[in-house]
Amino acid sequence: MTLDAQAWVWRNSRTKGNARLVMLAITDAITGPEATVRMGTAEIMSRLNVPRSTARAAVDAALASEELVEEEPAKGSRATLYKVPGAVGYVRRRGPDSGPIAPETTGPESGPLPATGPESGPSTGPESGPADETPDTLFGAEIRPPMGPDFGPLHSPIEGVSEGVRERAPKVATIPEFARPLVDQITAAQIYPAWTLTPGEWVMVHALIKRSGDDMLAATAVQAAQRARNGVAHARYFLRAWQALPPAPAPGTVPAAPPARGSNVVPFPVPAGTAGTGRVAQSTDYLAQALAAMEAQP
Repeated sequence: MTLDAQAWVWRNSRTKGNARLVMLAITDAITGPEATVRMGTAEIMSRLNVPRSTARAAVDAALASEELVEEEPAKGSRATLYKVPGAVGYVRRRGPDSGPIAPETTGPESGPLPATGPESGPSTGPESGPADETPDTLFGAEIRPPMGPDFGPLHSPIEGVSEGVRERAPKVATIPEFARPLVDQITAAQIYPAWTLTPGEWVMVHALIKRSGDDMLAATAVQAAQRARNGVAHARYFLRAWQALPPAPAPGTVPAAPPARGSNVVPFPVPAGTAGTGRVAQSTDYLAQALAAMEAQP
């Protein structure tokens, strides 16, 4: 019954892509004339060699075609019961067109013609007889779907692709050449965020490198990573801090002198002639000078 059900799919099914593969996988497990079989999602994933989401989408597409019917939903440890109505009672074609081809006779005696000519050696081409037996040739009838004019083409499974469904491929970090010095400095500081930035974000990083320079961006990223409690998982974390940075100083700019170590007080300017006096004395002098100026006025 398995070959009959599969032959129905090859000859009559209008499904395509992974939905067709689901039909073939299910009919491959059918053993009775009622064309039903219990099969879970895990087994369908294994037969199609696709992830769970792709397997479910393929089953949904096959159910939508109404060539596959869900007789009983999955319950507990019992898998879903599927049925292929079109394969019920279907019998694949038999006869001269479907059976093995009889070997051609080569004369009245039906024996092979003797080799003639000086260069006639043992033939090694495809017409010299059966090839060496391999697992494919020994069991090809069991593991390969029937092919020929009565059957449709074989659609190989495509990872992540089904009818109307396409899963995103995993992201791989690709560092542009202009960003390699910056990324190398951050990596050398043993900080390893993911660098799977979008093209638009890489354009922003390029502009920030031109404005502030690799060294300033790398130092800011290291400081931000050291302050982060749970570490930095993605380089996108640095973008906001980088946008707040000033432009790089012009070449030849002298850095400001740092304040004296251990002091954060800026000295108040002392008028000439008052050095060494205390604040009270200075205030008294200021008051006396003000009074003298008032008395001098007419």
